[in-house]
Amino acid sequence: MSPATSTPGSAYLTGCGFVLFAGLVLSLGVLCIRGAGESEAFQYLFWRAVGFTGAVTLIAACRHVANPVEQVMRMGWYGWLAAAAMVFSQVAFIAAIKVATVAEVFFLFSLAPLIAAVLAFPVLGERIGALGGLAVATAIGGVALMTGGGLHDGNWEGRALALGGALGFALYSLSLRRVPAPDLDAVLVASGALTLLAAGSVVLLKGSPFLVPLGNTGLAMLHGGVILAVGLLLMGWASRSVPGVTLIMLAQSESIAAPVWSYLFLNETPTRGVIVGGMLILSAVVLQAKDGARHNSAAVVAPSPTK
Repeated sequence: MSPATSTPGSAYLTGCGFVLFAGLVLSLGVLCIRGAGESEAFQYLFWRAVGFTGAVTLIAACRHVANPVEQVMRMGWYGWLAAAAMVFSQVAFIAAIKVATVAEVFFLFSLAPLIAAVLAFPVLGERIGALGGLAVATAIGGVALMTGGGLHDGNWEGRALALGGALGFALYSLSLRRVPAPDLDAVLVASGALTLLAAGSVVLLKGSPFLVPLGNTGLAMLHGGVILAVGLLLMGWASRSVPGVTLIMLAQSESIAAPVWSYLFLNETPTRGVIVGGMLILSAVVLQAKDGARHNSAAVVAPSPTK
C-alpha cells in the first residue's frame, strides 16, 4: 500500500498496537521495584528520575536541532499541563503507597479511565460512546477483582492521594492529544526534571541519604532510563492517532502483564481474582478498540493530494 492510500483507520490500529506494547514494557517496572527493596520510596523515585531524565534528554537532543532546554522553554500550555500532571501522578502514587494498602491504591487508580471519560469532552471535545462506557466499567470491575476490590475503613488521606494520582494520569493522557508532535520529547524532559526536583526535595526534607545500595540504584535507573522512557515514548507517539480515553484503556495491558511477570520471576502465584480480573480487563481492551475503530472508520476522509 502506498502512503497516499493509507487511512486514518490504519493509523489508529498502529497507535493501538503502540499503546498495548507500551503497557507491556511499563509492566516490567514491577520487577525493578520489588528488586530494590532496600531503598525508600522517594529514594527510588529520585534515582528512577535520574535515569529517565538522562535518557529522554539524550533522545530529545539527538532527534531535534534545538537543545532540550530550548525545547522545554518553548513548550505550549498543554505541554506544561501534561508534564505537571505526570509528576503529580507519580508523586501522589508513591505517597499513597506509604499510607494506604497496595490493593486500595490500585483499586482507586483504576478509576483513571472513568475520570478521563468524564474529562475528555470538556478538555478535548471527545465524546465516549455506549460501547466505550461499557469498556470503562468492565475494566474497573476487572481491576477491582485483581486487587481484592475492598476499600478499608478510615485512611481518607491515602484515598485522596490515590484519587489524585488517577486524576493526574488521566490529565496527562488527555493533554498529550493537544501537544504538538515536536513537543512530545520536551514534555518528557520537563516531567523528568520536575520529578527529580520533587523527589529530591522530599529526600532532603526527610533527612534521608541519597546514596542507597548500588544494586537498588541500578534497578531504579534501569526502570527510569529504559522501561519508563520507552513506555512513555511509545504512548506519546500513539497519542497522535488514538483518542485519550482509548489510550488509557489500552494501557491497561500493564495491569494484565504485571501479575504474569510476578508469577514467572518472583514466585508469586496469582489468585483466582487476578486471573478473572485480567480476563475482564482484556475484554475491556477489545471493546474499547472496537469502539474506537468504529468511530475512526466513520471519520475516514480522502487523503489530500498536497500531503
